[in-house]
Amino acid sequence: MKHPQSLATELYKHFPTSNLKAIKDYGCCAFVLMWCLGIEPDDDAEAIMMVDSLIQAKALEEDCTVKWAEAIKRLTGKEMKAVDFVNIKYIFHIKKRSPVRYDYNGKSHWVGVENGKVAFNPLKFSVCVENGKPSTMRIIHIKGIDE
Repeated sequence: MKHPQSLATELYKHFPTSNLKAIKDYGCCAFVLMWCLGIEPDDDAEAIMMVDSLIQAKALEEDCTVKWAEAIKRLTGKEMKAVDFVNIKYIFHIKKRSPVRYDYNGKSHWVGVENGKVAFNPLKFSVCVENGKPSTMRIIHIKGIDE
């Protein structure tokens, strides 16, 4: 999985479906969640199909908003214990794979951070990451793993 949200943007030009529009516009957090859970399909199209199936299964809202417990259960078969919503200003302290939202000029974009740097971006280029600042992160706790 390299830049599935960028591929979704290209695919939408040829196949303008509502799910593909949601994925191209707002699928970043879902792709980052997959990456954080260690789910990294070799093919970006496969990643898009996985997010589409999460929408169909109601583990994501129609606009790709992540329903954390449902999505984690669907992707891993494991129960989520909790998700902490943490406001941040920097990423250098983040060691474990984590979803981080960057904000810029009223827009936002989710990326995967590991070892203090952006390690996964579902877009080839994001103005939010390039010009913005990290604002919030999620710390995911899964039963049996983080206990």
